Amino acid sequence: GSARSHARTDVTAAQLVAECAPPDRAPPPAGLFALCRTLTQCHAALDAGADGVYLDFLELTGTGPAVRALRARGARHVALAPPRIRKPGEEKIDRFLASLSPDALLVRGLGALHESGSDGIPRIGDASLNVTNRITAATVLSRGLSSFTPSFDLDAAQVMALLESPFGAWSELVVHHPMPLFHMEHCVIAAELSSGRTHLDCGRPCERHRGSRRDRAGMEHPVEADVGCRNTVFHAAAQSAAGLVSGARRAGVRRYRIELVRESPEDVARIVDAYRRLLAEQLTAAEVWNLLKTEGH
Repeated sequence: GSARSHARTDVTAAQLVAECAPPDRAPPPAGLFALCRTLTQCHAALDAGADGVYLDFLELTGTGPAVRALRARGARHVALAPPRIRKPGEEKIDRFLASLSPDALLVRGLGALHESGSDGIPRIGDASLNVTNRITAATVLSRGLSSFTPSFDLDAAQVMALLESPFGAWSELVVHHPMPLFHMEHCVIAAELSSGRTHLDCGRPCERHRGSRRDRAGMEHPVEADVGCRNTVFHAAAQSAAGLVSGARRAGVRRYRIELVRESPEDVARIVDAYRRLLAEQLTAAEVWNLLKTEGH
């Protein structure tokens, strides 16, 4: 067949970046937030001085009572996190979470990003939206997000380049988290602890047992299930971005997040308190790393 011709636009990368500007609205409120997997962790985080929590629970049925319990204790910011992946037909999960009238919803995929903003609930883009530069930051914020999480694929210098741009005040930096290594449909917990074939006959061992995968070095990597029976494997050792906090604060970053997996209430209190003191310039990054026995990245 004949060769097809395509319209061309001569534009440079510098021009594209120059056209990217933050939204014409106020940046989101400041705070230190903790993403928690149990109500016990939520209470421990708030007791230790967190400004708010995200609920990333296995059981959807427990999410409503947890929101009500946290509201009853006077929590100022109760946000909800949907499963990491949303398949066709699972929009009802997002609708259920929105029906609980949270202070914010975490947006983890493009489908939820496409629908954001119609109900007045603030949305915060998670790291899975892969915001790596000003162009992607401008794109997701144009969809009505109140803030975005920089991609976990950036190194320290790349994170700082993004935060020092005009978009810094609209970012929410994850300062402490066990890295999610991979997410899969296969349920390791059911495969190991049940002879059932589906969620209908597996007996839901995920609700009673905790699963981990031991690697060749002997490290135990937690495996967490979600409401869709999918599993996320997290790294056994938490990563800390404490070393970026002073530069981030100078760049105008006002929101910071700690992500928890299996930490005890005592561990939650220690972690939240350390980062609260770091943000208040009462601790150095090195002191945080030493206190929490974690490595800086």
